[in-house]
Amino acid sequence: MPIREYKEEDRNSCLEIFDSNCPKYFAVAEKILFINWLDKKDREKYYVLTVADKIIACGGIYKDKKEYLAGLAWGMVHRNFHKKGYGKQLTMFRIEKLNHEFPDITHKVETSQHTFGFYELMGFKTTDIVKDGFANGLDKYVMKKL
Repeated sequence: MPIREYKEEDRNSCLEIFDSNCPKYFAVAEKILFINWLDKKDREKYYVLTVADKIIACGGIYKDKKEYLAGLAWGMVHRNFHKKGYGKQLTMFRIEKLNHEFPDITHKVETSQHTFGFYELMGFKTTDIVKDGFANGLDKYVMKKL
C-alpha cells in the first residue's frame, strides 16, 4: 500500500478517519487539536496510506526539542480498515523515519488503553499511565522506545 507525504487536499480524508475513531480511540474534544496539527504551517512530517487511491490511514512524526525526544503523532486507521495490517505498516514506516531522522534520541508515543498493546508489539514500553489523561474513560499511556 502506498504511503506518501500529506498534502492540504488530504485534510478532509484525515478528518473523516479521525471521526471514524471517535469516541473509542480519540476524544471528540481532541479534534480541534488534530485540526491545528494538520493546519500548522511548520508542521513536521505527516503521511497518508492509500488503498485504491483512497486515504485509509494517516500518521506523523515530530521532534520535541525541550524533552530531547522524537515521536509518533496522530496515527490512525479508518475504523472500516482496522485489524488488516495497515496500522502496523504505517507505524513501521514512521518508526523507520524516526530511526533515520532522529537516530540517537528516545522515541515516544502517547496512546490509550485501547492501543498500548499494539505499540508494545512495536517495541515501545509504558513509562506512565494517566487515568482519564485524554478524556473521561480514555487513559493516556506514555510509551518510550530507545
